[in-house]
Amino acid sequence: MPIVNHASRIVERLAQLANRLDEVAHLTAEIIDDVTANLGSAPQTFHPFGTVKQDSDYYPIADRTTFAVHWHGKSCYLGNTLPFRFFERLARRPNQLIPCDQLLDDVWQCCRSREAMRSVVKVLRQKLSRAGMVDLAKAIDGTTARHYGLILNGRL
Repeated sequence: MPIVNHASRIVERLAQLANRLDEVAHLTAEIIDDVTANLGSAPQTFHPFGTVKQDSDYYPIADRTTFAVHWHGKSCYLGNTLPFRFFERLARRPNQLIPCDQLLDDVWQCCRSREAMRSVVKVLRQKLSRAGMVDLAKAIDGTTARHYGLILNGRL
């Protein structure tokens, strides 16, 4: 095998490795967020697919196996879309505001406008409302400048 072909193959494999390491880093950050969000809170029981039961409250579930949101016995299929990823990110830290810049980094993973985010929020609220989850749609709070949150326990 000529040296040039061998070198280009090595560069290609290194690029693949870099992409996979980036995926691992992103997943690690999500796990750290999940663990950090639950430290210091009331005792919880964890169930498959991220279902969390805390006292008698049930938090909405963003189910990656079906790309659907489950809440109070209802489901809303969103598919592998930006609205699903946006909701999933908010649901990791319910009752906390998340800066728009952080959401853009986490959900879009590239440079996008805040108008794009507002459009995704509008679509998400519409789909949740049509699925009978009006209260959940209203819980997506964007009233604080440059922040969104899934505010389930009243207003901050």
